[in-house]
Amino acid sequence: MVDFIGVGAQKSGTSWAYTCLYEHPEICAPLKEIHFFSRPRFENGKSWYEAHFTKCAASKKSGEFSTSYLYSPLAPQRIHDLYPEVKLIAILRNPVDRAISQYRNSIKAGHIKDSLPFATFMEQDESVIAQGKYCEQLERYYALFPKEQLLVLIYEDIKKDPEAFMKRIYQFLEIDETFISSMLHTEINIARTPKVVRVDRGMHRISEALRKYGFDAFVHFVRKTGIPDFVRSFNTKEEIELQVDKQLLATHFCDDAKKVSKLLERDLVTEWKLS
Repeated sequence: MVDFIGVGAQKSGTSWAYTCLYEHPEICAPLKEIHFFSRPRFENGKSWYEAHFTKCAASKKSGEFSTSYLYSPLAPQRIHDLYPEVKLIAILRNPVDRAISQYRNSIKAGHIKDSLPFATFMEQDESVIAQGKYCEQLERYYALFPKEQLLVLIYEDIKKDPEAFMKRIYQFLEIDETFISSMLHTEINIARTPKVVRVDRGMHRISEALRKYGFDAFVHFVRKTGIPDFVRSFNTKEEIELQVDKQLLATHFCDDAKKVSKLLERDLVTEWKLS
């Protein structure tokens, strides 16, 4: 049984939230990105998915975060079919900043060259805009799950009060809300441009392989030491200011943000400065 699933959005603080949750004594989340419900691996079946949680004690709440689930049109129905009572967590971010972070992440992952202009990247990958249009994505979940089963949070609230942000998640999952993670004030998975992409890619592959084979506690320990961040600091290029017309980019998202504002009863258009 899986108790909670973080569904996204991509580049919206899910790695940080997962890391804070990982440390909670009532949580078992051995692997972050399984991407079971959004990719062909869904054909492996429920038993394959639940095998990732076999080491979780019955007394703990088990779950995962996969940022592809919010954007995927297939994931909501698949999740509902297997786990109709699961608790879902979504984190939304200013879609302009999210799009730019996706661009930086694609460079970091080696999917594109850092010489590729953002405008060209946006033209080549429709998800850059589509992933930031949250209304339809949320409505796919609301059509299947009661609203009380979906906790929707706003990324920008993390910087305002990270403790309060995580407390909302703890309350939602009905676990000790007074717990304070040692990683609460640590930035995770920062968007940056590596000097040598292979170094970042190799570190990521090693950590994912270790998690896959049950060494998630070791990966978390190493992350807490700061060693990976130390290595990355030497493998980071000095950032050049991106040539992005944020006002023009905002026009792609304004109407959708108005709809999301109504859904959440919160003026995100103003907060995100999209108009």
